[in-house]
Amino acid sequence: MRTPSPSSQPFAGASAADGEILHRLAGTAVERLRLGAAAVVLEDGEAPLHAAGVPELQQVLLGVVLHHRRALRQLQPPGAHVLGSLPLALPAAFAQASLAIVPLALPDGPTLGSLLALHTGAWSRGDTAALESVAYAALAELRLHRASEALRGAEERLALLERALHAVDLGVTITDASGRIVFTNPAEAEMHGYRLDELYGRPARLLAPPELWNASAPVPARPVRRWMRERVNVRRDGSRFPVRLWSDVVASDDERPLGLVTWSEDLSARTAAPPPAAAADRDPLTGLPGRTAFLRALGEACKVAGGAGGGGCAVLFVDLDRFKAVNDRLGHAAGDAVLAVVGERLAASVRPTDMVARIGGDEFAALLRGVEREKDALGAVQRIQRLLGEPVTVGDAEMTVSASIGVALSESAQTPEGLLAVADRAMYRAKTLGAGQHGFSEPGVLAHEKAVQELENDLRRAIACDELTLRFQPIVSLGHGGLQGLEALVRWNHPERGLLGPQAFLPVAEATGTIVQLDRWVLAAAARQLKAWEHHPLLGEIPVSVNFSGRHVVQSRVVEDVMRTLSDAGVAPGRLIIEVTETSFVDDFQTAASVLAALREHGVGICLDDFGTGYSSLGYLRQFGFDRLKIDRSFIQRIGDSAADEAIVRSIVALAEALDLTLTAEGVETAGQRAVLQRLGCRDAQGFLFARPMDVDELGAWLRTAGVVPGP
Repeated sequence: MRTPSPSSQPFAGASAADGEILHRLAGTAVERLRLGAAAVVLEDGEAPLHAAGVPELQQVLLGVVLHHRRALRQLQPPGAHVLGSLPLALPAAFAQASLAIVPLALPDGPTLGSLLALHTGAWSRGDTAALESVAYAALAELRLHRASEALRGAEERLALLERALHAVDLGVTITDASGRIVFTNPAEAEMHGYRLDELYGRPARLLAPPELWNASAPVPARPVRRWMRERVNVRRDGSRFPVRLWSDVVASDDERPLGLVTWSEDLSARTAAPPPAAAADRDPLTGLPGRTAFLRALGEACKVAGGAGGGGCAVLFVDLDRFKAVNDRLGHAAGDAVLAVVGERLAASVRPTDMVARIGGDEFAALLRGVEREKDALGAVQRIQRLLGEPVTVGDAEMTVSASIGVALSESAQTPEGLLAVADRAMYRAKTLGAGQHGFSEPGVLAHEKAVQELENDLRRAIACDELTLRFQPIVSLGHGGLQGLEALVRWNHPERGLLGPQAFLPVAEATGTIVQLDRWVLAAAARQLKAWEHHPLLGEIPVSVNFSGRHVVQSRVVEDVMRTLSDAGVAPGRLIIEVTETSFVDDFQTAASVLAALREHGVGICLDDFGTGYSSLGYLRQFGFDRLKIDRSFIQRIGDSAADEAIVRSIVALAEALDLTLTAEGVETAGQRAVLQRLGCRDAQGFLFARPMDVDELGAWLRTAGVVPGP
């Protein structure tokens, strides 16, 4: 059979590297499956056809693409479709040839195109399965390539952003969820009298006066919009100076706070010659009180509201909708004129006993005294919306203004700053409903934040009072069934809520930084148990895995802590395996790499957990020196039903074999999954099919009843 060289024409809409992968697909299909011909065409139908195989049959495929494009597009992944209904202009020598088509679609992604294949005879089930395997292997390669390209692009953009932030005059600091500095710029360091390298990894509270260190959590429990405040910061030499800070929460897609970005402006020059107090408390553009005066008045009102017969108070946070468009279209002078009009109308919307202030660029706040119920504040909200809705004339332009308003009652927070922040969050929720909306503080949100704080306090007590316990889940050989290892998993014997699984407290531990203490407790408890099993006939040589968080991996003395813990327990390093996820080393590549390398040099096993779900490239596997991989359970769940997931697992198995890595499949729950993994050559597995996590007594009973023996 003749197999001409594949065409080198590019694929429209695909990168050169994508095209190279797809170009090889047709030739690979012909060569491995001994087909008459094969071709790849992109979904857009405009890209040149790429084909391999017998020239006469290549022409047949070209005719299919030209005349039956609509029929091709109707075929949906996954799987191969054998088509007997399309008329094929077959040469006499190949009159029995039959056509199969595999839609090419990345997992959870769009269909890229189709692989067309002509078999010289009829298609068997084994033939179509082999064709699918070739197609999905190419897609798996394409997916890995695109992930690598995306990572490279992200690294380049990050480098550009870092250069830009180093060039600005304002100070910039980025902290993680625990409040530690992960980025800062020269302006910030110089402002506080530090070198850049002296700030990285340090708590951001280092820059604040000690009396503020315990004033609030490093990151709010729920993402909020930008907020501004003025306060005093501390230089390295202990001297204090005024700053204005703007902060934004960086949040995940599910609104989980990841960190904080803060811009800092040194106000020393402004305060060198202090203006009269009255002028300092007034916004020069609108003539309204400023933020400082508003917070002072709010503090006094809260004290009155908290007393006997105080009558309560409320805060309205008013943010103009789409105000940036006014500045962009008409200029900043026109924008200032609009702000002045808005200030007048807001002042006219409230009672003489109330107060309106300008607290930011297009942000205003109103203090309503003697307000105890939401409906009492609603009248002021409606008056504001009505007055702001009247046309505003600036020069020759006429426009209407709207605002999003958040309302918080005095019972919603303990401090003036906290009450303003609650109103800010309510405003942000209102803005998500559209322009000109209002919203009230949600008791459920406040209750959730309180519950998180209580859970954090309880967890710290649990670590100190030894309320935690370990469960052990076996890792078994798929070949001979022998016990290969155990994974230590933490549980919490809560005095009121009973036994809690990790999903109930690990997110809070991660967000608050308690995860490092938790990791240390698990390590010490696992080491003690390893020592207790030292002379056990089945468990005496079995390694135990513990999980380390990304925050723990980059701790300055983590290697010394691990080795001291093992030494104190009298346990050899070779009996410990530390599992890390791919996110552990994304933020601090160099530190994580050096820590893991040092641990491995001491004899500790290093396992990359949840492989395939994060950011890692093949280069990471080499540079970090992992000796084990765990396939994420998401690929195992559908392995018997999804050819794409099976192709990905097959690729990971081949990768582990090539790099001499021990491979374990997580989350194995059915005999069918076990059979597929055995067929693909996966060595070890863990999951409910074999055993659930067990305490020490349950593990002993399982060893006796299951007849498990130690692995080789």
